[in-house]
Amino acid sequence: MYSLSIILPAYNEEMMIFKAVEEIDNVLKKSGICYEIIFVNDGSRDHTWDKIREVITNFSNIKGVNFTRNFGKEAAIKAGLFYSTGSCAVVMDCDM
Repeated sequence: MYSLSIILPAYNEEMMIFKAVEEIDNVLKKSGICYEIIFVNDGSRDHTWDKIREVITNFSNIKGVNFTRNFGKEAAIKAGLFYSTGSCAVVMDCDM
């Protein structure tokens, strides 16, 4: 469905969720690239998952995966790839 899947592992990134979406959306919309964002909350101890759920309600092209504990960045990347639907996937740090 999407041409690009962007996977963003997130651990205690509550302050960056909206900023990441805003920046990615601005760049890719200008480029005319159809995309999805997949946030993977890697057991954060702050309000990262709440922020991800909030942004999911405002954007139809954003997904969220929530781990019950911290499994590490590699596991978060693997989960993001599993749920991606794009022709191509990119992994980025949530803090840009």
